Amino acid sequence: MDLMQRAGELKGELSEYARSPRFQRATRNMIQRAFPDGVSDEMVFSTALDAFVLTERLEGGQTVLSSFAERFTGADRALLLSWADYVQGVFEIKEPYGDDGVIAVNHVDELTYRIRSNMGAEGVEQLTPGVVMVGGLVPVGDDWMISGAATAYSADDVAAVLAGVRTLQLQNPRMVFRNPDKLAQARALQARQRASFIDLYGSDLVIVAGDAVQETILAFYRHDHERNGGEPGAWREPELPDLGLSGAPSLAVVFDKEEGLSFFPGFDLAQAAFADPSLLVRRPYRDVISGYLRGADTGPGILRRLAAPDPAKADQVFRKLLNKPGFSWQRDGEALLRKHKPTWFDAPILPRVIPL
Repeated sequence: MDLMQRAGELKGELSEYARSPRFQRATRNMIQRAFPDGVSDEMVFSTALDAFVLTERLEGGQTVLSSFAERFTGADRALLLSWADYVQGVFEIKEPYGDDGVIAVNHVDELTYRIRSNMGAEGVEQLTPGVVMVGGLVPVGDDWMISGAATAYSADDVAAVLAGVRTLQLQNPRMVFRNPDKLAQARALQARQRASFIDLYGSDLVIVAGDAVQETILAFYRHDHERNGGEPGAWREPELPDLGLSGAPSLAVVFDKEEGLSFFPGFDLAQAAFADPSLLVRRPYRDVISGYLRGADTGPGILRRLAAPDPAKADQVFRKLLNKPGFSWQRDGEALLRKHKPTWFDAPILPRVIPL
């Protein structure tokens, strides 16, 4: 049997498996997070569902895909597990590839893909040179199979579709960093920016009031521009997103070597508690440190930073916080971070800047 045909059969079985009662609650939660106002676009919904099945970790750490793959052995299992490398993008068709495929450039990661359909030539008949396809792909051998819903846009609509690529890149940097050249450029850019931050503020951490965050960040961007040869008059003030921090009494702006630029409300409270663990009896101190530990979007670096000056006091902090009298930061700290922040350990931490 042709590998692409077998891939199509397995994809159908996987889709059926994903609809089993076992995953109904997780699927419902995903839909509520992704579509709080309800589903208005079936293609967007289908793409989100495909990404959920192939890549989203459930309780226990498995994905729907990895759970399904346990039913198989040998080549079928290897093929299924390879689909964790799921690619979403905006693919511009360049030329035909055999009788049932096309060669396309993904404008999100700027890589070239040989795309086929498990439906054969019929599945790619609309994908002629100049057409743009928005959708997802999974690897099948050395080629890529269309996965889930995909939409083909004619040459008349291409400009409008491509205009949204930058937003897609900014919202989904992991897509961009499939390209190793882009990843290397981003790491170099982040290192340069961190050096500028330290040059301006004398440290990679500065504590400011919430209403001074925007001013602090804009001053840093201007300094980085001028420090790296940019003309003062050529600098354009970027439009910063609303981070919702203006009401914070104080927060730490940290430019970590690995985690990039991050913001930590209540850092002064956390710092005080690590200096005097007896403060953990007060709720504001406990809440800040608990938030740092249990916040999925908060990297592990901030807790390592707080614990580093005095590991013995860090022991006391976590013994009180976790109600574990035998806790040792040096022995148990990394395991604790991995438990509460598994996604930060699954793969190398990606830069928070994107070279566009």
